[in-house]
Amino acid sequence: MKSLRVLRIVLWALVLVVGAGAAYLFLSARNAPVDAGPAVYATPFTLIDQDGNEVTEADFLGKPSAWFYGFTHCPDVCPTTLSEMSALLEALGPDADRLQAVFVSIDPERDDVATMKDYVEYFDDRIVGLTGSLENVSAMAKARYIFFEKVPLEGGDYTMEHSASVHLADAGGSFFGTLDGEEPFDTRLQKLRRLIE
Repeated sequence: MKSLRVLRIVLWALVLVVGAGAAYLFLSARNAPVDAGPAVYATPFTLIDQDGNEVTEADFLGKPSAWFYGFTHCPDVCPTTLSEMSALLEALGPDADRLQAVFVSIDPERDDVATMKDYVEYFDDRIVGLTGSLENVSAMAKARYIFFEKVPLEGGDYTMEHSASVHLADAGGSFFGTLDGEEPFDTRLQKLRRLIE
């Protein structure tokens, strides 16, 4: 009977040690800096910004950046994400100047320069809007592992399916991580703070 009690105590102690170890690993992995991946955000591209200027990858190196890929006719994810990006920039305060926020249209057929200018400035004039030829946008998306496709609708119209996360890149163009709209606001804010440190 006494040995059964000792065995029970040992098993409970083992469960507590394993649980504490798992909790430690989970929390330390969650707060660990993200290893920079390959410099996919330094791969060559040529697009047009919302002011009509031709830009390349070189214009976005030297400063950490947050990239979102969407389209101006998007009914929900895009306006929500850009509104949240604006709120994150506001929450960063003066540190927001150390981050480039970029919105790339995956629907250049409808998203010309003037449309992009009106759209990004509606949310926050610190967000850079990029458009260009479908060929150039597709090449950029492929190099950065961004999914998008045109989906026909009734009546000859169409919508776009696309990746919904914000992609983060360090100043050298290496992938740093993502912001997921399902994450708490403070989690996304802390990721941006780590990115610009």
